[in-house]
Amino acid sequence: MMNKIEVDNLSVSYNEGNKRFTALTGISFTVQAGEFISIIGSSGCGKSTLLNVLGGLIAPSSGRVAIDGIPVAGPGKNRSMVFQHYSLFPWMTARNNVVFGIKHAATKLSGKEIVSRANSFLEKVGLENFKDKFPAQLSGGMKQRVAIARALAMDTEILLMDEPFGAVDAKNRTLLQELLLKLWEGNSDDTIFPIGENVSQPPRERKTVVFITHDIDEAILLSDRIIMFANSPGRIFKELEVHFPRPRSRSSLVQTEEYTKLRNELLTLFYKDFGSNI
Repeated sequence: MMNKIEVDNLSVSYNEGNKRFTALTGISFTVQAGEFISIIGSSGCGKSTLLNVLGGLIAPSSGRVAIDGIPVAGPGKNRSMVFQHYSLFPWMTARNNVVFGIKHAATKLSGKEIVSRANSFLEKVGLENFKDKFPAQLSGGMKQRVAIARALAMDTEILLMDEPFGAVDAKNRTLLQELLLKLWEGNSDDTIFPIGENVSQPPRERKTVVFITHDIDEAILLSDRIIMFANSPGRIFKELEVHFPRPRSRSSLVQTEEYTKLRNELLTLFYKDFGSNI
């Protein structure tokens, strides 16, 4: 498989008063097309900074970041982002928030097709009866479902997710994890279909996902690979492969000896070797 994302010796520094602060140093990794990777680490270790660099919102101080071999010079239509705090337009309904994203990513669709696609993705996330509601009328979990529907409906090649479930309660977090897993894996009638593709056809390819979290169980459930960050400054501490077959089921996965072993390994790294750098 080809590398979709390449990060080579990335460093990010900025001025903080009279001092120069280094947020990231010497970050190097690749992400294959269709791969789901999670970046885990403590608060302040540069996870969000990395995602903002990948999204073209922050320029590297040094090093190289490329997508399909082309250096990232700013935001692009090949990437969509989901943030922790919803990032919905409060004056737009749920449907119009999704429509807005599609319009900026899929200029070839007609207005009718855009609305139809927005309705379809709101249905996929269980909000077909709330499409005309405004964000203030939705719960936190519902708002994040709208944000996820918008990002997926945009049909970008890359999905950048910055702790997207961090602001919701434990129950909704679990439900949203299961929803994302089901949609990304395409193991049900809720498969993500690319723009312009007939729903009777299989999807062309899974999205490439970079997912920021500090939740070890979340990372194991969702990921093909986990990259652990240490901080002061932010840097890669460890990479681990997640070899569990797909489609995945949380209920069956957590009962396996392999899951327990990987979870314990991550916890040990997180709270001992890695945690000592916090």
